[in-house]
Amino acid sequence: MKGLRKVLTVAAVAAVSAIALSACAGTSTPAKTSGSPLVVWTDATREAAFKAYQTAHPDVKMKIEVVDGSGMLSKIQLANRVGSGWPDVIFDPTTNEIAALQSQLFNFAAPLDKAVPKNVQDGFSTKNSICKIDGKLYCLQNDLAQSILWVNKPLMAQFGYQVPTTWDEYKALGQKVAAEHPGYIIGAAGGANIWYDFLWSSGCPLADVKSSNQVHINTADAKCTRVADTLDPLLADGSVSRLAPFDAGMNKLAKDGKVLMMPGPSWMGEYVIKASTGYGAPAGTIVAGAMPTWTGETTNWSGAYGGGIYVVSRHAADPAAAAAVAQWVSTNDAYQKTAPTYPAYAPAATTWSQTVTASGYYAEDPVPVLKDQAAKINPAVGATRYQVDATVVSTVVASIKAGGDIASTLKPLQDQLSGLAQAAGYEVVTK
Repeated sequence: MKGLRKVLTVAAVAAVSAIALSACAGTSTPAKTSGSPLVVWTDATREAAFKAYQTAHPDVKMKIEVVDGSGMLSKIQLANRVGSGWPDVIFDPTTNEIAALQSQLFNFAAPLDKAVPKNVQDGFSTKNSICKIDGKLYCLQNDLAQSILWVNKPLMAQFGYQVPTTWDEYKALGQKVAAEHPGYIIGAAGGANIWYDFLWSSGCPLADVKSSNQVHINTADAKCTRVADTLDPLLADGSVSRLAPFDAGMNKLAKDGKVLMMPGPSWMGEYVIKASTGYGAPAGTIVAGAMPTWTGETTNWSGAYGGGIYVVSRHAADPAAAAAVAQWVSTNDAYQKTAPTYPAYAPAATTWSQTVTASGYYAEDPVPVLKDQAAKINPAVGATRYQVDATVVSTVVASIKAGGDIASTLKPLQDQLSGLAQAAGYEVVTK
């Protein structure tokens, strides 16, 4: 999955920043004439979307190139250095990279506020909030990875347990499971998912972007410490696993019938739980549960583990044509209904959902929960020019896997993220 792949590290970005910045001053002129084909960079999965656009618009000349997402930023930097070779449109499987693409470091992303009609912008479940920097829209989301609870319905019924509606109930359930059915689990925290599904859903300010030059980071905030308070006792009693949800060991636990529920992204049902190479859950056993609500909140927020974006180049010879491509592939029903993951554009998601409903795999139709949580991805997290997930893994997850806790890692996490943010050009505030 795109949310799991490696991306360029902050160190790598910093190492080439001087080159990129020096190149930006002379790169505003389009590299090709208006009669040239629109150049598209995409991954292999989204190649079909651009080919569908080409088929539907045979008068539009296009050159579609499959590019390894992990090398996309480097290729754009190379174009900046030589002053030519930029694509007109890209699909970037790493949503967070819009912060770099919009910045002076890359000087690539074009604003889309005027290029995409307001009614279309409003049709996206999240209003493309992750794509907005300093109040301007710089990308369109292709898909979402909203967190939900994936629940084994018959196993929960067998033990007489109810799906928790609050995180306090989740904690109490874990402690009950540990006492009554040791060896069974209600979640996992040994991977980057602790950021996406727990800390993000809680609104922990690790990437609370105030502007392109300022970010709020405060791991001492109650929205961070309550995650530690909830999970640390469950890690200690074993009801939350120290594995990652996608580890081979977790697949075995699931196939052994030991997983009562798992907080995870919307794509997890089709690509992990249903898959024989993953959990291999039998048909009719899994239901989608709403995310629990954190104490003091009125909304049961999700995080987002994945999701890709379409970005239009500011160097495009025909900006309107490039924007039209990005709009079509992110919103068109004919393509999106066959897309592999939950579309960000709400009308397309409705069409897409019909296939999931009709499959008959789930014990209950998961679409109502998926749709509801799609509009509840916590907006406290924005795109940043530093990596939150990798830093969480090197601090919080490292402690979890070593048998430690979360609480003791919050101060080191603060120090590391603050240093990375400052190196990336942000002023760090704690309030």
